Amino acid sequence: SGITDQQAKELNAILDGTAPYDDSKYKDLLLKNTLALEIMARASSLPNCDWGLDYGLGHDVPVDYARKALVLGRLNVLYAFHLLKTGNKDGEVRALAAGLRFSHDVGNGGSLFATLIAKDLLTSHLRAVAGALRLEQLSAGQRSQLQTAVARVGGGLDWSMAAKRDLEALRGDYAGNSQTSAALTRIISSYVAALNDESKLPALDQAVQGAPQELANVIPNAKRVLEQKQDLNNTLLQTRALLQ
Repeated sequence: SGITDQQAKELNAILDGTAPYDDSKYKDLLLKNTLALEIMARASSLPNCDWGLDYGLGHDVPVDYARKALVLGRLNVLYAFHLLKTGNKDGEVRALAAGLRFSHDVGNGGSLFATLIAKDLLTSHLRAVAGALRLEQLSAGQRSQLQTAVARVGGGLDWSMAAKRDLEALRGDYAGNSQTSAALTRIISSYVAALNDESKLPALDQAVQGAPQELANVIPNAKRVLEQKQDLNNTLLQTRALLQ
């Protein structure tokens, strides 16, 4: 069951922590989506999920699954809030644990777009976990379940691989231009290095600036990607500290 633009706006405010959750507003919406959320939770128990996308399709690689995953993942956070309001702490913890697994899997085998969505969902679930730890009396078993779920997130997301997929998908656009193709090869190498080591950003900037303008214009801003990566790392560290 879809949500309106206004509901999406209100939902973002709740997930950002700038608006309170009102169960009377969202209870019906969550009930309509309970089956979808239960299927998501059941599927998230699989040890690994890779979307199996064919990047040979270039610009035609489907991205709708990631947009739908964003909506479903955000609804899952609301679902956890709803379960808490009804006094179902076990259900809340299960929903948050499943949501963390689902959020992490959204980025598996995906593009930078999918990875950014996975990051958004992970931080939303991690904030909800932190809120539950601060405000609620959780049992040892409930805390252990959340600890396990957060631990499975590991070091976060594979940003460099996602960026490499996106950039490699550009090759078809410049196959007939040896100069631009060579510049793309240099950029890919520098981009991956910069996402793994921020001190390599100047070398990437130099590679982008030295590329033909038509290529330079389509290269994602690596500094912004690194900011997203750091934000997720900080949120993970904060949540893990609360679980100690």
